[in-house]
Amino acid sequence: MRKCSVSQVCNSDQFITGEKAEMATRKALTNNALKAQPEPNIYTVGLDVGYGVTKAVMDNHDPVIFPSVTAYSREIKFQADEIAVKYPGDQLMDDEGTWFVGELAMSQARPAELLRLRGRTANESSLGNVFRARLAKVALGKLFAGVQDGSAIHIRIATGLPVDHMRDSAELKAALVGQHLIQTDNAEFVANITHVMVMPQPYGTIYSKMLKPNGVIDPCHTAKRTGVVDVGTYTVDLALDDDGEYVDAMSGSTESGVHMAQERIASAIERDYREKPSYRMVENILRTGCLRAHGQTVDYREQVNHAIDPIRSAALALISEKWQTGLGVDVIYLSGGGAELVARQVKEVYKQTILLDDSQTANARGYLAYANFTARG
Repeated sequence: MRKCSVSQVCNSDQFITGEKAEMATRKALTNNALKAQPEPNIYTVGLDVGYGVTKAVMDNHDPVIFPSVTAYSREIKFQADEIAVKYPGDQLMDDEGTWFVGELAMSQARPAELLRLRGRTANESSLGNVFRARLAKVALGKLFAGVQDGSAIHIRIATGLPVDHMRDSAELKAALVGQHLIQTDNAEFVANITHVMVMPQPYGTIYSKMLKPNGVIDPCHTAKRTGVVDVGTYTVDLALDDDGEYVDAMSGSTESGVHMAQERIASAIERDYREKPSYRMVENILRTGCLRAHGQTVDYREQVNHAIDPIRSAALALISEKWQTGLGVDVIYLSGGGAELVARQVKEVYKQTILLDDSQTANARGYLAYANFTARG
């Protein structure tokens, strides 16, 4: 496998209150931590900030996975300590306030209070990448949980963007590189992000099969032309690798994804029960085909199948546009949180398709493997 060039891949329970005091304290902690740090160890993180779920992996550490949602924090008047223990690392403080994130936000905030990234924003620097950076801080806080001495941890990150959003990679890199004070209910340290690699999002899946976790080329991967279909929350992405070389003309994105099914299921529930369902309820129905309503289990498989049809159609249309019959593609990997939803239909048309068992974390693991590959020289 040839190395991709830089041009191809590497664009590359309470908190302190009082805004001025917070900012001054954060700056002092950051500066002091960096001054006190001797010759650094540098940790490498594979980070996949998905529109639906954020995934982060690091050598010798269990994967970190949490929903990509936030909400402004609220006072929990009962069982606050027990709830904090149940959702460790899901409270974050930054320059804009104190946040509930992930499962804690979904548990304690009303549906209308939940904030999430929905594709491209009007200003990626001030909106989209601020949100991505916040989720990255939470992920790092979870990876380094228990570090609460304000010390500096030196980190390099490999991450990705949807194929057709790669022009935004320089702004994402600028949002992540530098010093960030990580303050959660479970950690307090300075993340000194020294280097960021940004690649087309589904390329992580390709690298997860081409490379071993330590970055060594995997001899068991014998395909010359490798395709990946990444079914995410707001986009379906394709990427094609030709013996280590990214093929731009046969890669791309479509603004589709699991959100289409989620919205259709939510609309069906509102129609049938005159109540807007929570995100967690919709996800459960999509996974099980059953709705729990008024203490009774309701068969919702027909509505789920109807909701999934547009995702399947969009995925097949994009594959057909980019790869036609797939004659020249040796293997097609299906990854992403929505991979299982389209697997049967894609396999029927493209026989060389393989649904990855660990499809949700494939991109993050591949980012880490690629970063380890580049570190080997």
